[in-house]
Amino acid sequence: MNTAHRIRMNPTPEQAEYLKRACGTRRFVYNWGREQWEKQYQAYKHEQETTPEQERKLKPPTALALKKQFNALRHETYPWTGDVTKCVVEGAFDGLGRAYANFFAGRAQYPKYKKKGKSHESFSLSNDKFTMGSHWISIPGLGRFILDQRQITKGRGKLLRSLGTVNLAEKLRFVEQGSVRTPAKKRNQRKQVICEAVKILGATVSCEAGHWYVSIQVEIQKQRPLTPTPVVGVDVGLKQAAVVSDKRRLENQRPLALHLKKLGNLQRKLSKKQKTKDPETGRTTFGKNYEKQRRKVARKHQQIANIRRDIQHKFTTELARTCGVIGIEDLNILGMMANRKLSRAVADAAMGQLLQFLKTKVANAGGDLFIASRWFPSTKRCSCCGQVKKRMPLKHRTYECLACGLVLDRDLNAACNLAWFATDMLRQLHA
Repeated sequence: MNTAHRIRMNPTPEQAEYLKRACGTRRFVYNWGREQWEKQYQAYKHEQETTPEQERKLKPPTALALKKQFNALRHETYPWTGDVTKCVVEGAFDGLGRAYANFFAGRAQYPKYKKKGKSHESFSLSNDKFTMGSHWISIPGLGRFILDQRQITKGRGKLLRSLGTVNLAEKLRFVEQGSVRTPAKKRNQRKQVICEAVKILGATVSCEAGHWYVSIQVEIQKQRPLTPTPVVGVDVGLKQAAVVSDKRRLENQRPLALHLKKLGNLQRKLSKKQKTKDPETGRTTFGKNYEKQRRKVARKHQQIANIRRDIQHKFTTELARTCGVIGIEDLNILGMMANRKLSRAVADAAMGQLLQFLKTKVANAGGDLFIASRWFPSTKRCSCCGQVKKRMPLKHRTYECLACGLVLDRDLNAACNLAWFATDMLRQLHA
């Protein structure tokens, strides 16, 4: 099984400067590849339309060909790209290739240029280019970069390893069975995941709201846990984030609505900070106070997302450990976001994230997850006799069946129907 562990980094100002330069280099290389891809594709398309087949010479662009082309002129035209590890350049072209592959497969929009301050700042490291320790990670090229900045010539070999090591807030939670060391604190013991084998596949360093994180991708092998027996259905919504057929409920905390006033004040202050636009080049220059305020806004958004994510993580973890078979309903999130009266509440509930957590954790716990079609009448159907109503508006919070007389909460009735769907699918699976 492939999974990842995201860990907070605590770099020094010198180390943070290297990380920023690495992110900027990746952004530049990605944009260079995006520009060359468009030019070469237009030339290839023009040749296909105007030149006979026997005289055609151009081929459609690929990420591998663009990487070879960039490496051929890199040291002469862009020598500053050598200040960071070569994984930055390789990762940029890998990301460009995936972006175009997703576009051609219909999974994403056409790749866009990455803009400083707008795009997600990150870069990747291959598994053989970094070293993980207890609470540190050694990033290639970092120590030499700091030494070159300090212009130190003596003792380079001795200082290189220590300068290239970045402190981590915690150590990797996945531990091989033979090398288990029992932590002193019970809190750290609960974090450990004992595995038969652990193989590091790579890492991704990213910046979010001024904080640096590293996501370690690993391939683990561990025994499949005993599958619990209960079969339940989970109905997600706005008034209550999730309702389980066994009457467990997850209240919608609405973190965005609670922090909306504070967030509005911070954004209002941000709009008044100094920024000037050059009429000739069209570039906007932001002042230092603007950057400080922008970081405050970003951290408020991060706080809201962390509150929502923490609640959903705890709920889905408990559900995956106690239930063996779960039935959920596929939702048209984009269609719900199109409703201007409910779009903010739908975004605040993060129903898609809750369903994604369930998919991942149920699979890890050894359970089965069955997804009903978005046209499955979980809300309109009676969970007792199976009678389906023609209409069930949102204002009706109680389900009343005219056939059998069942009176039940609307969301609980939908959860019971999803539990029935999961039971039926499980029966067909083992038939």
